[in-house]
Amino acid sequence: MSIFTRTPKPAAAADEVSSRRPKKNRPARSSKKVRTERAERAVAGGQSEPWAFFDAGRRLAIGSALGMYDPAPIGALSTTRQMEVSNLAVPWAPTNHRGLIVGIDEDSGQIIIHDPFVSYPELVNDPNVCIIGDVGSSKSSLLKTWGTLRPLLMGRDVLVVDKKPQGSDATEGEYASLSRLMGREPITFRIGTGGTCLNVLDDEVAPYLDIDPLSADATRLEEKEDANAPRPENQNRLVRVMIETIMDRTLTPREGKALRTAHRRARLDATAAGKVPTLRMLMARLIDPHPEDAAQVHEGVDAIRAWGLDMAFEIERMVSDDLAGLFDGETSQSVRLGAGLTVFDISQLPESGPAIPLVMMVVNTWLANHLFAQRAAGRKTHFIIEEAWHVVVGMVATVIRRNLKVSRGIGLGNWFAFHHVSDIPKNSAAETILKECSTVAVYMQKRTQDALSAVEFFDLAPGSEATIKHLNRGECLFKIGKHPAINLKHTRSDLEVALTDTDTAMLVHSAREERESNGLAA
Repeated sequence: MSIFTRTPKPAAAADEVSSRRPKKNRPARSSKKVRTERAERAVAGGQSEPWAFFDAGRRLAIGSALGMYDPAPIGALSTTRQMEVSNLAVPWAPTNHRGLIVGIDEDSGQIIIHDPFVSYPELVNDPNVCIIGDVGSSKSSLLKTWGTLRPLLMGRDVLVVDKKPQGSDATEGEYASLSRLMGREPITFRIGTGGTCLNVLDDEVAPYLDIDPLSADATRLEEKEDANAPRPENQNRLVRVMIETIMDRTLTPREGKALRTAHRRARLDATAAGKVPTLRMLMARLIDPHPEDAAQVHEGVDAIRAWGLDMAFEIERMVSDDLAGLFDGETSQSVRLGAGLTVFDISQLPESGPAIPLVMMVVNTWLANHLFAQRAAGRKTHFIIEEAWHVVVGMVATVIRRNLKVSRGIGLGNWFAFHHVSDIPKNSAAETILKECSTVAVYMQKRTQDALSAVEFFDLAPGSEATIKHLNRGECLFKIGKHPAINLKHTRSDLEVALTDTDTAMLVHSAREERESNGLAA
């Protein structure tokens, strides 16, 4: 046996042979004769060879520490990967390495990397994202960076419905400057003149289905795929939902028939004139039905007119007053989908009334149908709705929910930003929309009830409401699929900080007040 071999010390003689006790408790050193006798007894008992016991009469504690008495072991070459197991304090990374950087896990210091498209279907069931947070919690910064800028670097398309005004003059939304930086003017909607128009009777917005069984030349849109496969909303359904929204009720069967008949006749009139049908043409045919349409249902023209007059008057009010300039003409040339960032600026539309939800509904339907037709290209698209509480109004949520059903098949990720879970009506289509979002970020909720509602709605760990109430700006509970929520600190580069500034109006106002308080000119 090598003289450098150690063997366990006998239990009975452990106190006698130990040489590393504190000095004040160390027994008196034994003589050479005593040590020899002990070694001989050990050998006789078959324990080991006498030189295996390192009681070599140590004189200096520092000498023992420096290895003057014991032979130093020879080190072995290794790598940091092999030695990771020796550091038990290193936590496991909360996410994998595939996707977009979101921020830092505040518990472990690890980088959080996640992308709903990349994570599907292993971690998430869909590419949809929901963000909840009080005003000033920095949820918009997450949307602008992780939802917009970083995906653009990957060659994806991003469409934003921009609701919040930016700047002290409030003449445009906060994404306008970002859109111009990317080389495109925002598409702005305004009541009256000077804005953008979306024609809901345009086949580019939604395809028309002529399925009236009483029509002699009725045709049905042929499906190359399974007839039961989900599709985005068609033009027929879109027009009906718009009218039900502005009338704030469901149409009667007679009104539904009058609308379908007038819709089809308006399209025939437009084709004969070489034009694109519009809502004004539809209104005209509700007021003045065609005799052939009345004969098909064995009713007089006056009866068909009576069925549609209420709808005609509501459409007249819509195109001349409440929604003037938004849907009453042909689609503006500026409304074209292109690669990169497209911003729909609705910041100038009134908070009350149907304008905002209807624009959101039409834009969402148009995008879904466009991507459905181009789905073979396989291009990924982010559709971001700021201030998404407008989508929970009436039938709008039903349309958007239907369009969500095809999001996975067309590569469309829907992003919704809300203030509180209480903004969502119970047992509504909007509630179903948010429950279909597999990625959730819950920012600060100051009120206890709002925090509790978020914990219950998104199935967070019990007791998370205390964390949610005390989150700082830029911090959130980040939940991916069914995995436990992560304490996320969103991080931004210096460029992203400048591009995502949403405090311009506040800062300009504060600077002006400070100058005035110091007696300086404003």
